[in-house]
Amino acid sequence: MPDRLLIIGGNAGGMTAATWARRQSPSAEITVVERSLDVAYSECGMPYVFGGQIASLNSLVRYQPQELVQKYQLKILNQSSVESLNLSSQFAEVQSLSSNQTSRISFDYLILATGAKANRPNIEGLNLTGVFTLRHMPEARKIDEYLKTTNPRRAVILGAGYVGLEMAEALQTRGIEVTVIEQSQKLLGCFDGELKAQIVNELTNQKVKLVLGETLHGIVGRQRVEHVTTSSGIINTDLVIIAVGISPEISLAHASNIRLGASGAIAVKDTLQTNFLNVYAAGDCAEANHIVLDKPYYLPLGTTANKQGRIAGINAVGGRAGFAGIVGTQAVKVFDLEIATTGLSFDEANKMGFWAKVVSSRSVSRAGYYPGAERIDTTLIYDERTGRLLGGQMLGREGVAKRIDVIATALYGRMKIEDLLQLDLSYAPPFAPVWDPILYTVRNVK
Repeated sequence: MPDRLLIIGGNAGGMTAATWARRQSPSAEITVVERSLDVAYSECGMPYVFGGQIASLNSLVRYQPQELVQKYQLKILNQSSVESLNLSSQFAEVQSLSSNQTSRISFDYLILATGAKANRPNIEGLNLTGVFTLRHMPEARKIDEYLKTTNPRRAVILGAGYVGLEMAEALQTRGIEVTVIEQSQKLLGCFDGELKAQIVNELTNQKVKLVLGETLHGIVGRQRVEHVTTSSGIINTDLVIIAVGISPEISLAHASNIRLGASGAIAVKDTLQTNFLNVYAAGDCAEANHIVLDKPYYLPLGTTANKQGRIAGINAVGGRAGFAGIVGTQAVKVFDLEIATTGLSFDEANKMGFWAKVVSSRSVSRAGYYPGAERIDTTLIYDERTGRLLGGQMLGREGVAKRIDVIATALYGRMKIEDLLQLDLSYAPPFAPVWDPILYTVRNVK
């Protein structure tokens, strides 16, 4: 009898697991349960639909369910929800959200790829028309419909993280007056000082109002949002986007005594196995080993979800694969700025017990004499005692988003900062100066 594999969650982690499980085992019976109508789509592309760079939300859907069924011989139950798990008897109770009918699915192996949910502040007015979070495709479709039917003139975005700033650009591009409210004094969770000032200047020049160090107290309106109240006053608005981060969706895991890590996400081994031998977890619901810290960490990213999904899918049907971990590499475009970070920030490194030291430089993206050369600011963080590289941040108008990958690779290799000076990085006037910005920065280490 072939192995029966049940996967809960049909996006990045879950569908990647399903397709790699099929590659590993041609005979396994693979069932994927997904709450929404869509599977295998890019959440990261949603802001660019609202900004007009991508034609429609449908462009983000890589496969329709029927295509995956035919190509990989999967059973896909979309618009369905797993209501409970019985791990000892190895079955799940599944409810169809369209018909309300309940069925029981037996399994030999289980992969939890339940993802994450958008955080929602404890304030009044969250249920008013015109108030949204942006996490999954159903939410994106609601925002898209609202923008098309109401033509809002003003928007408030709560949170200056990656999604918040991407949505600020998208809405401003549509001619909407945008105010971003951020409770902390940092942008994107880690940028302060000179790099933060450049981001603030870019937003200001693009007519986005940025309010730092303020708390949103409430959202007010009769049926539709009319204004928000903050710690310093009232801001009138027709649209509110809540973008204050996400949390792992672990309700099924918690109810089934699947062990959670210190972060609150599902604890996994490098095989993506949980504390149950036949249960795996992948994607935004699971922890990952942080290579710099050498301990479990929660940083939900699409890249990690795909990689973990591959490992979980292979191993669940008898393969042998391992996931080394993450260093937390991220990049974002804020209007004409490219902003990227990897590893630990200076504050994080100090908090984690390193003797953190910073070295920074200002260089250019191409040879200075070549037309179009743009300024790049680079910051590297390292341990003063051992010299080990701990992280890096870069900001500029070109050449940033992929250069950060050099620093990420060095972190993966546990290199010392002085080792970077020996890297044989490419040089040609249209692409880089003879001393690449990363090498130029390392030269400043004393």
